[in-house]
Amino acid sequence: MFLFKSIKKGFILILLMCSFMPLLLLLFFAFPKAKADLESVLVRNLEGVKQKQAELVKMWLNERKHESKIITKNISTLFANAISADDFSALSEYTEKIKSEYGYKTISIALPEGNVVASTEETAEGSNIMEYDYYREALKGNIFTSDIRYLASEVDIRNSIKSYVIFFAVPLLNSDNSLIGAVVFGIDTTPLNGMLKSLKLGATGETFLINREGYMVTESRFLDELKNSGLIKNTTIFELKVLNPRTGMYTKGVEKCLSGRDGYDTNGYINYNGCKVLGAWCWISDINCGLLTQINIHEGFETAYSLKNFVLSMLMVLAFPLTLAAFYFSRKITLPLYKITEVTKQITSGDLGQRVIYKGRSDEIGKLAKEFNVMAASLEEKTIKLRNYTIDLENKVKERTLKLQSTTNFLNSILAGSTEYSIIAQDLSGNILAFNKGASLIYGYRQEEMIGVANIRKLHVEDDIESGKVDYILDKALKTGRFEGEVMKRKKNGEIFPVHNTVTLRRDENGKPIGFVVISKDITKVKLVALEKDIINNINKTIASGIDIKEIYQTVFRELKRMIDITWLSVAYFLDGSDIVEETNIIDGVLLTKDWLGIRQLPEKPLAQDVVFEKGIPVFVSDTLKEEYATDKQLYEKEIHSYLCFPLKSKGKSVGTLTLGSYKKNAFKEMHFDLLNQVTSQIAITIENARLFLSIKESEKKYRDLVENAPEMIHEIHPEGKFVDVNKTELNKLGYSLDEMKQMNLEDIVPVEYRDEIRRHVNLIKETGNSELETVFLSKSGNEINVEIHGTGIYNRKTGECIFIREFVRDISERKRMEEQVRRSEKLASMGELAAAIAHEIRNPLGAICNSVGILDSRLKLSGQDRDLLEMIVGESERLDRIISDFLSFAHPREPSFVLQDIKGIIKNTIFLLGQDKRFTDKIEIKEIYESVLPKVYIDSDLIHQILWNLFINSLDAMPNGGRIRVVVRKTTLFLRNAIEIIISDTGIGMAEHEINKVFEPFYTTKSEGTGLGLSVVQRIIDEHGGTIDVKSKYGRGTTFYIKLPVVNEKQAVQNNIFTG
Repeated sequence: MFLFKSIKKGFILILLMCSFMPLLLLLFFAFPKAKADLESVLVRNLEGVKQKQAELVKMWLNERKHESKIITKNISTLFANAISADDFSALSEYTEKIKSEYGYKTISIALPEGNVVASTEETAEGSNIMEYDYYREALKGNIFTSDIRYLASEVDIRNSIKSYVIFFAVPLLNSDNSLIGAVVFGIDTTPLNGMLKSLKLGATGETFLINREGYMVTESRFLDELKNSGLIKNTTIFELKVLNPRTGMYTKGVEKCLSGRDGYDTNGYINYNGCKVLGAWCWISDINCGLLTQINIHEGFETAYSLKNFVLSMLMVLAFPLTLAAFYFSRKITLPLYKITEVTKQITSGDLGQRVIYKGRSDEIGKLAKEFNVMAASLEEKTIKLRNYTIDLENKVKERTLKLQSTTNFLNSILAGSTEYSIIAQDLSGNILAFNKGASLIYGYRQEEMIGVANIRKLHVEDDIESGKVDYILDKALKTGRFEGEVMKRKKNGEIFPVHNTVTLRRDENGKPIGFVVISKDITKVKLVALEKDIINNINKTIASGIDIKEIYQTVFRELKRMIDITWLSVAYFLDGSDIVEETNIIDGVLLTKDWLGIRQLPEKPLAQDVVFEKGIPVFVSDTLKEEYATDKQLYEKEIHSYLCFPLKSKGKSVGTLTLGSYKKNAFKEMHFDLLNQVTSQIAITIENARLFLSIKESEKKYRDLVENAPEMIHEIHPEGKFVDVNKTELNKLGYSLDEMKQMNLEDIVPVEYRDEIRRHVNLIKETGNSELETVFLSKSGNEINVEIHGTGIYNRKTGECIFIREFVRDISERKRMEEQVRRSEKLASMGELAAAIAHEIRNPLGAICNSVGILDSRLKLSGQDRDLLEMIVGESERLDRIISDFLSFAHPREPSFVLQDIKGIIKNTIFLLGQDKRFTDKIEIKEIYESVLPKVYIDSDLIHQILWNLFINSLDAMPNGGRIRVVVRKTTLFLRNAIEIIISDTGIGMAEHEINKVFEPFYTTKSEGTGLGLSVVQRIIDEHGGTIDVKSKYGRGTTFYIKLPVVNEKQAVQNNIFTG
C-alpha cells in the first residue's frame, strides 16, 4: 500500500481505482449490450407497428372494394332497366341511398363513352369523365383504385370543408357479362386517419401516409403542435411535405420509401420538424402511397440513457463510502495533521488571523500547512468582501420593497376600476370589507351602503340562506382554499339573476385564514343563449324524429313558451301566394280546429298573414284593440292582446307564416327575433318536407315494385333470423305467402343439416357487415333449391347496432346441374380410357379363340351335345366381341358434326325404325305431341338418333307386357338461350329411388345381359351438344327422361363462326 514516497499520490491512485473501476466495467460491457438489445427491440416494434398499420390499410381497402363490387352488381339490373326506359331517375335515387347508407362521398354511373348518367353530385350529371385514369381502367374490365386525392364537391365547397377520397372504378356488366359502363365510388379517407392514430407508439411516435410527391396524405396526431410551430395552417394532408428542414430535401425515411423498398433506420435521421427520429417504412402499391412509422430517438433509447444514469448514480453511491474509508485510514496515518485541525477550529470560531506553524516539514504535511495558511488568508479577505456585499443587499431589498408597494397600489386601482366583474372582500363571517365599482353596477348598491355595514348574505336569495348553501360555500372555500360554481343573487331592486361565483380564501403573512375574496360575473345573457340553444335543439330533435307535423307544432309551442309568454300559436301554409290551404291553431297547448277565428278576410283591411307572406318581413301588433288588421277585433275578443307574425321561408321563398299571440300587451321584444328566425326556418323546411312526402312515397312505391319484380330472391330478416319482408320472386319459388314467411325464421326454410352454417352466416354478417354462402332452401312442397346468398347488415349509425339484414338470393340449381354434368363427363372419360385398355387386351386372345373354333368346326364333324357346345362357344364369342366393340366406341367416340336439322323428322324416323324391331309388339302404344312451330337445331343427326334409340329400347325392355310411350317436343330456354325439350316417358316398371342417381354411371345396369354403357353414352352425347338430361322415375309407375338441346351450341358456333351473344 505504501509503495509510493508521496502519501498524496498513493491515496489518490487507490481512490481513483476503487471509484472508477465499476463504472468502466459497466460502461464498456453492460451499457453497449443493453443499447444493442434495445435497438433490436425497437426495430421489432417499429417493424411490427408498420406491418400492422399496413395490413389495416390494405384490409380497409379490400373491404371497400368488396362493397363496391356488391353494389355494382345491384346497380347492374337498375342500369339495364334505366337504359331501356331512357330514365335514370331511379339510379340517382338509388345512388343517393347507397351514399347515405355506406358513407361514400360521391357515386357516379357512366356509359362506356364516359357520359355520366347518374351521380350524387348534381353538377357531375351530363359531364364526361373519360379523361380520368380510373374510369379508363374500369372500361378495360379492371377494378381500379386511385391514390388519395382532393375532392371538390358542392356540399364541401358550400361548407368550406376539404374532403380527400380514394376513387374505386368498377366495370358495370350486364347479365351476359358485357360492359355497359362503369361505377365510380369516391370513398372518404377520414377513417384512415383514425386507423393510423389507433396504434400508439409512445409519446412521440406516429404513423402516416405519403404520396409520390412526398406530401403527407393523412392527418398527423401532432396536428395542433404543427399548427403552433407554423409548419402548417390547417391540415397536414397535401399541405405538409416531409422534408429535412436543414437540407430542404426528402427525409431519409421518405427517400427510401419512395424508392419502393421496405426497410428501417435505427441510426436516426432528421424529421420534418427538425427532430432526430428512428423509422420504418413500406410502400403500399394498392393506393400508390408509402407508410412511415417514426419515433423520437431520445424516447426510443430512453431505457439506455436511464441505464447510463443508473451507472453514474451507482458510481456516486460506491464512491462515497470508499472515500469515507480512505479518509478514516488517512486520518490514522496522518496524525500530524491534528494541529492543522485545531487551527481550523479557531478560524471557524471567528479568529481569521490564526496561521499554522510548519517549520522543519517539507513533506506533504508541510506543503499542506503552507497551502492552508494561503487558504486562511484568502478566507479572511473574502469574509470582508461578504460583509460589504450584505450591506449592499439590504439596501437593494429596501428599494425593491418600495417597488412592490407601488405594484400593489396599481393592482388595487385595477380592482377598483373593474366594471364587468364584481369583486368583494369579506372576513370569515361574511362581513363586507371591500366593494368595487363592478359590484355596485351589478347589484345596484353604493359602496358606502355595503362596506363595513352589510354581510355577504344580503346579496344571496332567501332559499340559499335558509338551506345552508351560503354557509356551505364559505366552509368549502375555508377548507379547500377555493369554491367555484353558479349561484343565484339578488339585486337592490329585488331582481334575482344568475352569476358565476369564485370564492378564494385570503391568508395573512403567517398563512392564517383572514377572509375571502368573492369574484362574480352576471351570466344572465349566457343563460339566455343556452336556453335558446336548448329550445332549438329540442325542436330539431322533434323534427328529426319524423312524428306527425301537428305534434311538431305543439312541441314548438311548448318550447317557445319557455322563453316567450305566449298563449296562441298559428301556422298557416300558403300555396302560390294565394289562399290558405292549411292552418293550425294551438291555444294553451291544445290543438284546435281550422276555423278558430271564424273569419277569413275582411274587405276593408288586410290580414297580417298576407302582409307578412307578400313582403317577407315580420309584423308586430302590440295592442289588438287598435284593430290595425282584419282579425285584430276577433283576437281581442278572445283576449289575445298582442301578437307577432313571422314569415316561414324555405330557400329564400315564403311558404307560410307563424303567428304567436299573448294575453299581455307588448309581450314580444326584439331579442326574440333571433330565436324566431331559427325556429321559422326549421318549420319552413318541415312544411316543405311534408310537401315532398307524397312524392317520396311514390318513389318508394317504384323502388318497392323494382324489388318485388327482381329476378333474384330478396328478403330482409331480423338479426335473430326472423323474416321482415320477402319479395314476390322468393314467395313464388318457395310457395309461401308473405304472412306465412313473416312467422318463420331463415332456418325454417333450410334442411336440418345446413342450419349450423346458416347461423354462422348470420353471425358473420352481424360481426363484419356482410357474408356470402352457398346452401339449400326447402320450398313449401319439400323441393330443394340450390341457392347462393349475398347478405349485408344494416346498422344504426348512432349505436352501431345491427337492426336488420338484407340478403340477395340467387337460384343456382341450373349451375349445380351443369357442374354435376362436368363431373360426370370427367368420370366417364377416365372410365372410358380404362375400358378401352381392357378391350384391347381381351380382343387379341378372343380373336385367337374365334379362329381356333372356326378351324375345329371345319375339321371335326361334331353332332349332338358336342355340336351344341361348339355353337355356344361361337355365339358367346360373338357376343363378347360386340361388348368389346361397345367398350371401344365408349372410349373413343367420334367427333360430332353439327348440321342444321329438323328434330321432328329425326324423332319420327327413329320411331318408324323402332316399329320394325322384333321387340316392338302390338301391345306397345306410342303417342307423339309436337309444338306447332319448332325451330331447326344444330345437331349431329346420327348421334341424336342413337340416344333416341337407346331410350326407346330401354322403354321396350321395361314394358315386356306392353304399355305406352309418350313423346313431347316443345320450345324452351337453356341458360338464357333458345332451346328445344324432348320428353320421353313410359309406363314400365320404373326404378327404385336409389337407382336413379346411378343410371348415368358407366357399367351400371339392371339388365342381365346389358353392358351398362347405354345411358352413359347418351349423357356424353347430350353434353357434347351443350344440352342437359334429367330423369324421374318411381318403381312400378314408369320412367320419364327430359332432354334439353340448345338451338345453337358453342362447339357449332366455333365451327361455323356464328356469334351467339
